[in-house]
Amino acid sequence: CLEAVISGGDFMSETLKEKRDNALKEHGSKTEVRVGYGLTEATAATCLTPTGRYKNGSIGIPFPDTFYKIVAVGTHDELKAYEDGEICICGPTVMQGYMNNESETLQALRVHEDGKTWLHTGDIGYMDEDGYVYYRQRLKRMIVSNGYNLYPTHMENVINSHPDVLTSTVIGIPHPQKIQVAKAFIVLNDGVEPSKETMKKIKQHCEINLAKYSLPAEYEFRDSFPKTLVGKVAYTKLEKEEAEKLKGKE
Repeated sequence: CLEAVISGGDFMSETLKEKRDNALKEHGSKTEVRVGYGLTEATAATCLTPTGRYKNGSIGIPFPDTFYKIVAVGTHDELKAYEDGEICICGPTVMQGYMNNESETLQALRVHEDGKTWLHTGDIGYMDEDGYVYYRQRLKRMIVSNGYNLYPTHMENVINSHPDVLTSTVIGIPHPQKIQVAKAFIVLNDGVEPSKETMKKIKQHCEINLAKYSLPAEYEFRDSFPKTLVGKVAYTKLEKEEAEKLKGKE
């Protein structure tokens, strides 16, 4: 009886989508999980996967009368297809501004050379030649390591595809030479022991599926992750924990 199943509010890995789609199919449903994207500043959803036209990793195409473009971070310069940059949105659902906060409004809403007001979302992504949008992650979460941009969401997607892994979170931790390196926190599936052998298999999986420069420098097993009030992983709490550890060593 399901007509639509929509995922939004946080990143959905390819592995999780595939599991949910298979479960729906096994129970006789003709629907699939449709991935979307939105934010409060644009009155929730602004982009959604068309029925039966999903592209791996995509968050879909913009709604009618809503326009997307990808710009180089810190500029108004539109990028070419497949180039990573900041996601910007223009349309009738975009907010008028933050109440009683002119400075934040000026940062988020900017008039571009085309005369339109664009919402700078603070999210990193790209667009393909067909107009499908792909979300990478929050700009604030990007890890800059030894001159390379590392995307925790992509790394988590790879780690989560390992059969022993339930979920993972990747953060940046300080490094004396590289400025930052990646650290992966991993929650294992029920019945899987957090052993050296399990860790070795997960590391090998990452070495096969991630570029050498983007491999996590550290891995740690956890029973669970701290969560925000809306149920998202509170990665900032993990960052604070690592900062406290560093202070303790000093």
